[in-house]
Amino acid sequence: MTNDTKKTKKFRLKKLFQPVSPPIKEDSSEVNLSLMKKLAITKEQENVLEKIEHETIPSVKAAWIEYFFKITKRPQCKGD
Repeated sequence: MTNDTKKTKKFRLKKLFQPVSPPIKEDSSEVNLSLMKKLAITKEQENVLEKIEHETIPSVKAAWIEYFFKITKRPQCKGD
């Protein structure tokens, strides 16, 4: 076996066992609005959700999402 053949086999094995990382999306801040609607209790929360739905600028949308979670209280679990 030549030196080049050994390198090729080693490279193939190395590549075979490397963990594959998932592709990174540019807009990884997607949230499920239908789940957020279940959390909206007040009129203010509903207004913020409407702004989130219609916003086209990603940074502004992210700011509205952050604000929504600030004004929304965490629902209590049945065990609490």
